[in-house]
Amino acid sequence: MLRFFCCVRSLRLVKKAALLMLLFAASALDCPPNGGTPGSGFPRTVAWTQTVVNDDAGARPSAIVAADFDGDDLTDLAVGHQGFEAEPARIVLLFRQEDDTFSPVAIIEGESIAGVAALAAADLNGDDRPDLVAACAGRLAYLPAPEEPRQADQWAGFEIDESIAGEGIGQWNDVAIANIDGVNGPDIVACGQDVGRLSWFASPSEAIATGTGWQRIDIDAETREGASSILVVDVNGDGKIDVFSTAPGEESARIAWYQNPSNPVTEPWTKFTIGNLPAATRIAIGDLNVDSRPDVVVLNPPGRQIGWYMRPANPADAWTGFLLTQYGTATPVDIGVADTDGNSQPDVVVASRTPGSLRWFTPVGTQTDQWIENNLFDLPQNVNMGRFVLEDFDGDNRRDVIGCALGENTADDSVLRWENPE
Repeated sequence: MLRFFCCVRSLRLVKKAALLMLLFAASALDCPPNGGTPGSGFPRTVAWTQTVVNDDAGARPSAIVAADFDGDDLTDLAVGHQGFEAEPARIVLLFRQEDDTFSPVAIIEGESIAGVAALAAADLNGDDRPDLVAACAGRLAYLPAPEEPRQADQWAGFEIDESIAGEGIGQWNDVAIANIDGVNGPDIVACGQDVGRLSWFASPSEAIATGTGWQRIDIDAETREGASSILVVDVNGDGKIDVFSTAPGEESARIAWYQNPSNPVTEPWTKFTIGNLPAATRIAIGDLNVDSRPDVVVLNPPGRQIGWYMRPANPADAWTGFLLTQYGTATPVDIGVADTDGNSQPDVVVASRTPGSLRWFTPVGTQTDQWIENNLFDLPQNVNMGRFVLEDFDGDNRRDVIGCALGENTADDSVLRWENPE
């Protein structure tokens, strides 16, 4: 009996290993089928404390970014809403008060921001106030901050002309802000779904207050089918911002990074494969194995997987991929990286839907084993998680979670905060 059990178990492990190899094929990847050995105090089971930031969200909150929009040294929030039926798309600023409550101000609504999927905030025009860029259906919207950002009627929205250049770009899925070419201030980086386009928009030297003058340069307009998510970071240490990209519709390099060339306007960007996790969508960055090199963690929503890829000494070499965790029922929808419990080991926070939940994962023992699941919060039935950000809102040096909760009806949509007790 024992011999038969061992044989069956070995066969199952072989089948499981083969399946994991298929799921993570494309780089020399090692995906351990077993989890790490739990250590003292893990897993955490107590839920984080939830507070309501805004219970009048409505209209499907779909994007969120944190910044100090009014210059009072308190971190505020901008939330994009896709719109639903009679509810128009809109962007709402949630200004934080001294008592940790938030005052909502809707700064723009209507078709110009329909389908808003991502927001980025930074000072684009040099006036020391964070502006907003929104990735929307068929356009990028630029919202320069006015002198009185709490006054809704002072905000104006402009379309980045070359983001709607009549080429069937369709939905822009993600957007980031970084100085790509080293001139004229910060530029815009975005990925478009329908054409599979990864592009950057060079900041104009004049007329930056409007959408005119921004020159679109395509980093990759051929291989990024379904382009989903981007990161901007100097990964090779040459002082120039490189771009990470996921494209779930690509065949062989669903996760890749592009090296910023000597002249990013005229020269091609060199593409390097990181991995090929199926249906790779959301991407986050952090030094997961604490070797002083940034690694990436990626979602595979339909496969209910979280994978991570270890950066080699030379990022142009092959990255090694590992299975961080395998969900059983819930579908992961967003991820973030932060040292949740203050032990200098970055952890991974994951939001899910069906059921809606928040979890944080940490390694116990070897980081290349599957990580230990810790509870963060379970949402009520028929409420799902959307996008979230990680911010230390109460100054205790622990990152809290602030995210979009989607109800069965838009009346149940909300923006919530979960306070980190670790």
